[in-house]
Amino acid sequence: MALAAFLRECDIFSGLSDDQLKKLIAISKEKTCAPGTLLYKIGDPSTHLNLVKEGKVFLQMIADMGPANKPMLFTADVVTGGHAFGWSAFEEPNLHTMNALIADPTTLITFKGDKLKELMGQECEMGYEIMKGLSRLLASRLDQARILLISERALALTGD
Repeated sequence: MALAAFLRECDIFSGLSDDQLKKLIAISKEKTCAPGTLLYKIGDPSTHLNLVKEGKVFLQMIADMGPANKPMLFTADVVTGGHAFGWSAFEEPNLHTMNALIADPTTLITFKGDKLKELMGQECEMGYEIMKGLSRLLASRLDQARILLISERALALTGD
């Protein structure tokens, strides 16, 4: 049950019981990805929630730099072991809001969004715990975005 121990350590699934973890494992798949693989890009359909078991994934955004400049691609977050990405599989219109680029040899644990939502609907207590985990994930991403924004603004004001 090494996968159950891993899932228990992941913030998004930390509140689940052993029985709930078994049900979750039944709908999971393991996937390995080579560095440089573009897992998905902005606007692609979002069908899976992903957990990084090992490795590193860059989540990238495109910033509009104004009419005189090309849009700029930048890394908004780095996802490492035990952390999730692909939450757009839970929210309509189910489209990715960032690119996911595999940075290192990476092993993912994936869950089809529709299967996970179905399980969460059948097991309401489990669904509630997972939604709390997803809330923590989104709050963390929002904090990261705030830090980036404040850093950019501070840099612009100091002229450095």
